[in-house]
Amino acid sequence: MSRAIIDHSGTSRPDSFTKARYVDAGLLHDEWERVFCSTWLLAGVEQDVRRAGDFFVFSIGPEQILVSRAADDRLHAFYNVCQHRGLRLVHAPCGNTRFFRCGYHAWTYGNDGSLKAAPHREQFSQGLDLTSRGLKAVHVDTWDGMVFVHLGVKPEPLSEFLGELTGHLEAYRFHEMEVSDDQTCYLNCNWKAVVDNFGELYHVDFLHPQHRSMVDCCNDTVHLFRNGHTGVHVPGGTVNPRFPIPQEPTPILSGRLQEVGLDPADFSGRVLDIRAALAERKRALSDESAIDYSPFSDEQLTDAWQYNLFPNVVLSFGADYIWIMRARPHPTDPGRTEFDKTSLVRRPVSERATPLPRPSREVFEYDAVLRGEKSMTITIDQDVELLKDVQSGMMSRGFDYVWLSEEEARVKHFHAEWDRRMSGTGE
Repeated sequence: MSRAIIDHSGTSRPDSFTKARYVDAGLLHDEWERVFCSTWLLAGVEQDVRRAGDFFVFSIGPEQILVSRAADDRLHAFYNVCQHRGLRLVHAPCGNTRFFRCGYHAWTYGNDGSLKAAPHREQFSQGLDLTSRGLKAVHVDTWDGMVFVHLGVKPEPLSEFLGELTGHLEAYRFHEMEVSDDQTCYLNCNWKAVVDNFGELYHVDFLHPQHRSMVDCCNDTVHLFRNGHTGVHVPGGTVNPRFPIPQEPTPILSGRLQEVGLDPADFSGRVLDIRAALAERKRALSDESAIDYSPFSDEQLTDAWQYNLFPNVVLSFGADYIWIMRARPHPTDPGRTEFDKTSLVRRPVSERATPLPRPSREVFEYDAVLRGEKSMTITIDQDVELLKDVQSGMMSRGFDYVWLSEEEARVKHFHAEWDRRMSGTGE
C-alpha cells in the first residue's frame, strides 16, 4: 500500500476528541456563530443566477439567504427578511423577477436589494427613508461557476479562503458544466458525521464492496490545505490490489471501456492496463465537436477525485461531471442534517447551444432511500443507511471518544479547523 499525505497547511491534527461536538445541543449556537458565520459558504451554482432578475434562496441553519442578479448584471446576496416586520420575503426556491414584494404589507424591493416602495409612507410618524431600509446584504462571490456567501463583517477574500486548492482544480472548468440532477435528503445525523464519512477511505473496503472492482483505494493521494480544506484522488479504471486481480474486466470497467469505444475482450488478462488505455482513448476522442480533454492530466481523465471545502461541502468529480454535496445543519437539533447532492455534467460544445432543462430539487426523507424509492447512487445510499446508526451510537453511554487513524488524516484535519474556529481564532 502506498498512501501519500501532502500537507500544505502545517497544522497539527487531533487523534481523538469527545463525542460532544456531534450530540450536544448546547454547542449549536457557538458552532453557528464561530464556524458558519466565520467562513465562506457554498450557496448554489452560478447557472441559477445567470440572467438579470434570476434569484435563488439558500437555507442553512437558522438563516435564509436570497441571492439575486440585478439589472446591471451584478450579483447580490441578502438576508431573506423584509425590513418592515421581519417576514420571510421570498418563499419560492428560485425564479426570475424584477421586484421582491412582501406578502404582508407590500413593501417592494428591487433585485439589487433597494427598497422601492412602501404603502402609506406618510403614516410613519418617525419617517420612512427608503434608502435606509433596503435588504440587509451579505458578502457574495463566485468561483468556477459556484456562488459563495459569507455572513461575517469583514471576511478574507474568497480566493484567499480557498487558497491553492483552486490551482489543483483549474483544469476541470466546472463553470462549463450544467445541472442534470438536484436532490436533498433529510438525514438523522449530525452534519459533521456526513463530512467525516466523505473524508476517509478507511470504510470503503467494508461498506462499498463494489469499489474494489473500479478503483484502487490503497494508493490514494491526500492533500491537506489551509482553512480546513482537504483533497484526495484515487486511481480509477483499475481494481483494488488488496483483492485478487481478475482475469477479465469487471462489469464496471467493461462499461467504462465501452463508453469510449473500446472492447473489454481486448483486455482479457490485462485488467491493469485499462487505466492507461482509458486516458489514451479519451485524448484520441478529444476534438472540437466533442470535449476538449487536453488540459487534463492522465490521472484527471481516469481517477476518482474528491475535494472537501470547509466547513460542509464535498466535491466529487471527474473530467465530465461533478457532484456538489453539502451538509446543512439543523438550527436546533444536532442529530438532523439536510444533505444536498447537485449533479452537473459537461456536454460536448456542439450540444451546449441548447441548455439542459434545469431540474427541480427532489426532496425526501432517508427512509425513502432505505425503501428503495429514491437513490443518490448506490455508494451514497450505502452511506445514508449507515449514518443514522452512527448518530444513535454516538448518543449511547457506551461511547465517549472518537479515535482516529492516519487513514483518517482528512477527518483529523477537518476537526483541527473546527477546533480552531470554535476556540475563537478562526477569523
